[in-house]
Order: sequence, then structure tokens, then C-alpha cells
Amino acid sequence: MLWGVSYASITLWGQRSMVNSNLTPLEVIETLSTIGKDIDEQTDEIARCDEAAVRARVAYKKYYAEVFMRTEGSMDIRRYTADFSSSDHYLAQELADQEHRAAVGQIRALRDRLEVGRSISALVRMEWGNS
Repeated sequence: MLWGVSYASITLWGQRSMVNSNLTPLEVIETLSTIGKDIDEQTDEIARCDEAAVRARVAYKKYYAEVFMRTEGSMDIRRYTADFSSSDHYLAQELADQEHRAAVGQIRALRDRLEVGRSISALVRMEWGNS
């Protein structure tokens, strides 16, 4: 304990609570290593989501343009017909963008967990050094 506070009681890892337990340096290293691997996997997921978002956006724009060009009538009629006809493609594009944003948010959360883990690691090293 450092200053009467057991830092091991902080929920750090997101998956389990270590209330009233003592972290060992090995546990900290293993958890930080796991978070590092999760970041690598999430980076690959972001690349996949980014590609899917780009493909969905291009598909929407292409379909919209095709409908717009095929439609007869005034500009408003052509635009509204293209909007209506391409709504499924637009939804697919928005969902792909949302999935990408969620993946980016997840990697930010993982990086935050890594930073907290590094802080806890320093405290654990200090506690073990004082033992």
C-alpha cells in the first residue's frame, strides 16, 4: 500500500475487477501485453472498416448519379427521385461510417486503458520496491 491506498483495488482492465487484491508485476505485464495485442487487432479492424466505408460511399454516389441521370423531368424531380431510390445505399454508407467511428472510439479506449495501466505499473513497481 502506498499512502494507505491499495491501487490494486482500482478496476483497470475493463474485464475484471480486482477489488482488494494485490497486483503483482507479472499480472501488470501480462495485462499490458494483452492490451497491446488488442490495440494491434483494433488497428486492423479500423483499416477494414475504413475500406468498407469508402466502398459504401462510392457505391452510394454511383447509384445516386445513375438514377439522377436516368430520371426525366426537372432538377428537383430528378434529385428527389435519386434521393428516394438510393436511400438504401445511403443507409449502408452511414452504417459503414458509424462502424468506422465505433472502431476508432474503441482504439481510443484501449489506449486510455494502456495509459492507466502504465500508471498502475509504476505504482506497483514502487510498492514492490518498498516491500
